[in-house]
Amino acid sequence: MRMIPHVAVVYSGDASVPGSAPSAHAQHRFQGVCEEFERQGIIPELIPYRDEAVDEVRHALRGMDAALIWVNPLDAVDNRAVLDAMLREVAQAGVFVSAHPDTILKIGTKDVLVQTQEMSWSSGDIHVYHSVEELHRQLPVRLADGSSRVLKQFRGNGGSGVWRVALSGPGEDPMIRVLHALRDAPVREMRLRDFATACAPYFEGEGRMIDQPFRSPVPNGMVRCYMTHAEVVGFGRQHVTALVWSENGGAPPPPEPRQYCDASQPELQSLKSRMESEWLPQLQHILDIPAESLPVIWDADLLCGPADEETACTLCEINVSCVSPFPDSALPKLVTATRRRIQATS
Repeated sequence: MRMIPHVAVVYSGDASVPGSAPSAHAQHRFQGVCEEFERQGIIPELIPYRDEAVDEVRHALRGMDAALIWVNPLDAVDNRAVLDAMLREVAQAGVFVSAHPDTILKIGTKDVLVQTQEMSWSSGDIHVYHSVEELHRQLPVRLADGSSRVLKQFRGNGGSGVWRVALSGPGEDPMIRVLHALRDAPVREMRLRDFATACAPYFEGEGRMIDQPFRSPVPNGMVRCYMTHAEVVGFGRQHVTALVWSENGGAPPPPEPRQYCDASQPELQSLKSRMESEWLPQLQHILDIPAESLPVIWDADLLCGPADEETACTLCEINVSCVSPFPDSALPKLVTATRRRIQATS
């Protein structure tokens, strides 16, 4: 480690300007992160990433002590194949990378719902479809009791590829009611075969869809539990509405803004304790992840029951690739954890 450590903050850049300077938006977005690094005696550098600029970014990162990555898997690049290969190479050269691509594959895809379904945070009854035909053949059986299911593409963000589905008619190719989790998406009625065919892009390559029971987010909403390695560093609370049927068949009402708080929030101490002492150790054991391999900032989205029903928590997803925004209380922990990892790898 050099006298003054240098940390790269890598984010989705402009495809038309490979290696371009940080935008005003990026400077504003990561202002708090950069200021906290500087406060702790570390020099941050904003580096925009696009696949077209992978060689330039690789060269820049190899001159850093650490690289923190804020690149959505389906946002700024077609997929993360080029980026992940480069990050593995950089990490192998001794640069601390968070989140490491191998960790993302373990906990940052919807497969984590399948692999942890024996844990108490799981809704249970989770299935995987590997093809359009499997989806078309097996989904009606799981809808036959009149319930709704939530289907999620293997890797995605922002509600893309997340659907609520329920039967609305009988037959070998029944009518179904579907709602995409994207903002302003309306409830639609369509044939199951047509829906399955429309899902074909989710099965390309090694793609698949995960199926779990629908649990209403009303009235208690969702708690986003923010983590640094294996420590809870803050919470976000929101009454999500993305998969709530509207009365007139239109789009669900818009969600309320997420409210952030630090890890000392009194009514969330039971959840904090369960996350740190129960769920995290189980997750690490199941997926063989040492605490130091967990990212310096990540989160788990949990639908939570009333305060007197401590067991009523259901994991919706884990976010690893691009966790932003997050509570200000997480900043010192994030930076301190990064500094310690730099020291450990130097």
